[in-house]
Amino acid sequence: MKKTSSEKYDVVISGGGVVGMTLAAALAQNGLTVALVEYTDCRELLGRDRGDDFDGRSYAISYAPYMMLKTLGLWDKVGHQAQPINDIHITDGCSPLFLHFDEKDLGDGPLGQMVEVRHLSRGLFEAITEDDKITLLSPDHITEVENTVGASHLTLSSGKKITCALVVCAEGRQSPLRDKMGITVQNWDYKQTAIVTTVRHDLDHAGTAYERFYPSGPFAILPLRDNRASIVWCEPPERAKTIMGLSGAAFDSELAKKFGDFLGEVKHMGQRWSYPLSSQLADGYLADRFCLIGDAAHAIHPIAGQGFNLGLRDIAALTEVLVEAKRLGGDLGSELTLARYVRWRRTDNNILALGMDGLTRLFSNDIPPIRRARQLGLGLVGQIPPLKKFFMRHARGTVGKLPKLLKGEKL
Repeated sequence: MKKTSSEKYDVVISGGGVVGMTLAAALAQNGLTVALVEYTDCRELLGRDRGDDFDGRSYAISYAPYMMLKTLGLWDKVGHQAQPINDIHITDGCSPLFLHFDEKDLGDGPLGQMVEVRHLSRGLFEAITEDDKITLLSPDHITEVENTVGASHLTLSSGKKITCALVVCAEGRQSPLRDKMGITVQNWDYKQTAIVTTVRHDLDHAGTAYERFYPSGPFAILPLRDNRASIVWCEPPERAKTIMGLSGAAFDSELAKKFGDFLGEVKHMGQRWSYPLSSQLADGYLADRFCLIGDAAHAIHPIAGQGFNLGLRDIAALTEVLVEAKRLGGDLGSELTLARYVRWRRTDNNILALGMDGLTRLFSNDIPPIRRARQLGLGLVGQIPPLKKFFMRHARGTVGKLPKLLKGEKL
C-alpha cells in the first residue's frame, strides 16, 4: 500500500469490514482515491493464527454478486475455498411437500457460493493493501465532520485531519457515525436467536443447501468444502440460551436431532455463536456529503441468506454512480449524484426486507390453516416451472435493473 502524505481523497469509507473493504477495492480499481477508516486494528485481527476451526461463520454469495467479485478480480483472492451451491431443498418442518431448486433448471451456473468469513476477510485485506489508491487508517475513527462547499472535512480520533468529497458509512447495524449524522432507523424484533456454527459430517452433501422451517424458527444447512456445512439454527431466546450452555457432546446430541442422519454422523467444529434476530431499516440513506451502505442502511432476517448480498448490490450500484460522476467531472458528494444511488437501491432493499419479514412470520408459527396453506404453496411452486424459475432468479439476484458489475461487465 502506498504511504501518502496527501490528506485529500475522493471517498472516505468508515467501516473496514467485508462491505467496506469490497467497496474500497471496487472504487480504487476504477480510479478513485479512497481512505478506509476502521475502529479496530485490521492487521492484528487478521494476523492471528487461524486454524480450520477458528471461525465457523460463512456467507452465502448469490450468483450476481459473485459475478461482481469475479469482474473486479476479487474472486481469485476470496473464492479459492468456496463451495458452489448446486441445489436448494426447502421444507416446512417434517412435511413431505418440498420445494427444490436445481441449477440445471437455469443452466448457467451454480445458484450461489458459500465462502467462509476467514477466507473472505483475508482475501479482501490482501486486495486493499496491494492497491496504491487505498489508504487504510486503522485503528482509528471519525470524531468530527464539517462540510463546506464541495468537500467534507473530517477529524479522526488520532488527531489526523482528512478531506473528501463523500463519506460512506459501512459500519454495520450499530453505526455510531450514522447516529452522529442524524439518520434514524426502524427496528423490529423476531423474538428468535440464531445459533451459528460449522459442522463436519460423514457423507458428501453434493453442494445442496437445506432450509427447514419450524414454528420455533428456520434451520439452515449450508454446504462447505470437505464434508462440512455452516449451520444457522434459530430458536426462541430462552431455548437458544440453554442450547448454547450445553457441553460439546450435549450440543452435538441436540444438533443431531435437528439435523437428522441423512449425511451420517454430525459434529460441530470450533466455536459457536448466538445473536438475537431483528430487522432494521434506515429512515433515510443520505445526509450532507454522506451515505449509508450495507447493514448500516438495512439489516434483515437471515432466513434466505440475503443480508450480505444486499450489501454487495449496494456496492455495485454506488460504485457505478460514483465512477460515472467522476468521469463526467461531477461532484461525488452532491445530493444530485447520490439521489440516483438511493433510487436504485432503497426500493429493492425495502421490498426484500419486508418480504423476508413476511416469510419469517408466515413460517414461524404453527397455526393449522396457515401451516396447511404454506405447505401447499411450496408444493405448487415446484409444479409451475415459470414461477419456480422466477423465484430462483430472485435467489440468484438476477431480477430487475442490475448495475453493470452484477452482470459481469466492467465500468
